[in-house]
Amino acid sequence: MSDVALKAEVLLHLLAVVLYAASTAARFIEAGGRADRAQAPADLLLYAALVVHALALVGRWIGSGHGPYLTRYEVLSSNAFFTMLLFAYLERRWPRARSLGLVLVPAAFLLIALGIYTGTEVKMLPPTFTGVWLVLHVCFYFLAFATGLVAAVAASVQLYRAASKRGGRFITADDDEVDRLAYRYAGLAFAFWGVGMLTGAIWAYYSWGRFWAWDPVETWSLITWIAFALYLHVRRFWRWSGVRAALVLIGCFALAVVSLFGTSFVEASLHSAYFR
Repeated sequence: MSDVALKAEVLLHLLAVVLYAASTAARFIEAGGRADRAQAPADLLLYAALVVHALALVGRWIGSGHGPYLTRYEVLSSNAFFTMLLFAYLERRWPRARSLGLVLVPAAFLLIALGIYTGTEVKMLPPTFTGVWLVLHVCFYFLAFATGLVAAVAASVQLYRAASKRGGRFITADDDEVDRLAYRYAGLAFAFWGVGMLTGAIWAYYSWGRFWAWDPVETWSLITWIAFALYLHVRRFWRWSGVRAALVLIGCFALAVVSLFGTSFVEASLHSAYFR
């Protein structure tokens, strides 16, 4: 059963990559002025990709015997899924944000493709990588990555508009709307990241008998959370907006990427089994 599930989930991941790529192509056609023909197919392809992607993650869970949050393949795929689920919700709630899909949807299939390239081998969980607090810990970090990526893409749109001196004909939202979107989703990323650290501390207590040990991943996670807090502070109290706020936000997301994916390669730690 597990071998069948593992073979099936790889094929489903490949199919999800194709569907996300097709949705991306439809979105570029739509942006090129053929919205009447491309909008519905772009959405349908995205929803189909999400269903296939969800089935792939379930198959991975069944085949490996643990949640998809240990290897690079599993982590990248899960981050892509949470990002696309969030974007599907966002464009339904606020249709003017659908132009962000020109970056977010290709980012998803590139994350999955990179994960497949790194290898689909199954690794067994260390004895400490168990429990509901671990599941909550990683899920909140997946949400933090997804909301942070949406915020960073919105900030990048601001920088593009400022640098090109053009409104950006592919982007229907005005500057103030994009700025508010970046601010709100950065706030969500800050909140999810904080809850992720909290649930991680509780998991660490039950696994190793301590809440905090200044592990490299823990340290960089705290630095990233403080950076997002500083961004929110200068937005709220110093009234920063526009380009300088966008630059700070992109720097915060860069720290998040280092914290989530880079620190496991730099130094051995309690998190060494993660993303290896």
